[in-house]
This record gives sequence, C-alpha cells and structure tokens, in this order.
Amino acid sequence: MEPMSNDTILSLTGMPQSEINELDADIKAFIVDDLRKSGELFDIAYFSTEEIATLIPRVNQVLSDITFSVSAFKSSNTVYIYPTYEFTADKKPAGNDSFSFQIGDALVPYEYGGQIWYQDSTMSDWELGGSMIANSQGFNGAEYSGTQLGSPDWKMKMKGCTYVHAKIGSGTDKRIVMSYMHNPQKYSYSISFSYSGVGITYNSSNTVYTAAQTKFLSY
Repeated sequence: MEPMSNDTILSLTGMPQSEINELDADIKAFIVDDLRKSGELFDIAYFSTEEIATLIPRVNQVLSDITFSVSAFKSSNTVYIYPTYEFTADKKPAGNDSFSFQIGDALVPYEYGGQIWYQDSTMSDWELGGSMIANSQGFNGAEYSGTQLGSPDWKMKMKGCTYVHAKIGSGTDKRIVMSYMHNPQKYSYSISFSYSGVGITYNSSNTVYTAAQTKFLSY
C-alpha cells in the first residue's frame, strides 16, 4: 500500500480541507510527524480554534511583520497543540529573541518541543534549522529563547512550529496566548506569565518589540 499523504492524514482527523490547504508545507509535515509518534494516529480528532482579543503591554514597541497560528487535536484525555509563528518580512535576531505561549487551566502540559526553518533573499525555499527546546517552563506555559531562534549575519525570514502535549485539567479556561519578543540589540529582559489567567509580559529597560495573539481551544 502507498503511504498516506500528510493531507490525507489531516483530513482523516476531521480537519477541514480549506484549513489543510492553508497550512505551510513544512508546518504540515512537522505536525503529522509528531502525531504519528503518538501511536494513536487514527484515534486523533481535530478541533477548531477561535481568535479572541489580545492586549499587548504598552511598555514595549509593537512588533510588525509576524503571524501566529495554532492547530490542535485530541485523543481521549490527551491534547496535541502546535503554536506557530512566521516572519513575513526579513528580520535579524541577535540571539536573544523569545517565543512563548501560555495555556489556560483546562489543560496540564507535560511535553514540549519544536522546529525552526529559515529563508533569505537568495533562497527559493525554506531550509531546516535547529530543534526548539523549551528552556523555560511553567505550570502551564513555556518559553523558547536565545540563539535557537536565530542569530544570523544578515536579515532573513524565520518560522517556528512548537508542540505541546497536554492532559485534560480540572479548570475551564481553554485559551492559549502566543507571544514573540524581538530583541535586535540583545538587551536583557524578563518574562512573566499570568497567575490569575492567561497572559505573557516581557519587560526590559531598553527597547524591545512584542506581538501576541490569543486563541480559544474549542474541544
């Protein structure tokens, strides 16, 4: 038998074809590969997400030319979530950028990971970068930061797809907030996750640029 395509596998989870078509090919392959590793591929069901309003702290400059997305799936008591970001214009991280997300108390995360890709003006396609490791983890959130998000010698586009595997929790908050901080001068900063809900704040005495998006997980 011929192996099933990534599109076919995602279609079998119930993911609408329109959303499958919109997925970046690299992100699509990464998601399917991670779902395969679960060993429960044919018991996994897609569920939709809905964007809701996100407040960006005024202490930071607004980061432009970045998009966020998240795909999510469920199998029994396990939820597979894929928070993703992509630069839509060339940027030059200095090795101290940060991508983070926090999930509401309806879920209890237990495993994190991810992958980076890059593309400069001389390249016709994306190239595979390094793995993403959650170097800061909280009870319901994680941060990926440092040189793993890139420290190129010139400006380029970058994208990252992370994964978080979680169990169903006792709470009712099904939001996930994703945030990226671009720190072009490699300034020192601190990050804090909300203790009373879902929120991420970056603080620095210098100029950093942040963007965020919040989604509701409707499983």
